[in-house]
Amino acid sequence: MPLLLRPSCLFALLFFCVSCKSFDPGLLNPTAVTLSPKLPALENHVRDELDEVTVVIGPGGSVVATSSRDVATLFERETREALTAPYGDKKGFLELKVTPLTTRGSAWFLVSGLTLFIPNAVGMPLAAWKTTVSTQLDVLDSQRRLVATYRAEGEAKAVWGLFSATNYAEPGRVVYLQAVRQCLEQIKTKMQPDLARLQSQLQ
Repeated sequence: MPLLLRPSCLFALLFFCVSCKSFDPGLLNPTAVTLSPKLPALENHVRDELDEVTVVIGPGGSVVATSSRDVATLFERETREALTAPYGDKKGFLELKVTPLTTRGSAWFLVSGLTLFIPNAVGMPLAAWKTTVSTQLDVLDSQRRLVATYRAEGEAKAVWGLFSATNYAEPGRVVYLQAVRQCLEQIKTKMQPDLARLQSQLQ
């Protein structure tokens, strides 16, 4: 049986390696929601995230590490393009904290191999990833006094499969960013009704 399984395993792994989607740099660009009117120019900072790494266990027990540098880049662009008018003196600070709640992956290579990948041909995935994060955005004035706090949770998933649109080459990195992006969209929507008050307190 191992001799029969070996060619099919190699074929399946080769197929998924070839079909994997490379990382989309568009994930680092701001989400669709833009504040109107925008807040005055503010410094941005991802609190605690720059020294952290989100770890996802991938197929076969491999570790997929997602650098929080991605979150810092995303938030800097959100601040400049969607949250504030970035010109002039800075009137305060925007601080984002991202807390991973669940980060896990599952793989079914052994089951797939034992069944000659027949279930995979009808929809069973080879592997799956899931990330859930909690975010908090603090708005502070120039004296670093708290003006407002907004919180949100986001969740993203990806699977490897013959018919999957989420065969990412870096699934842990992608789903982590997707979850954070969900949170930022929710937070911006929550901020919109408060813009008049925020602007007056940031002058």
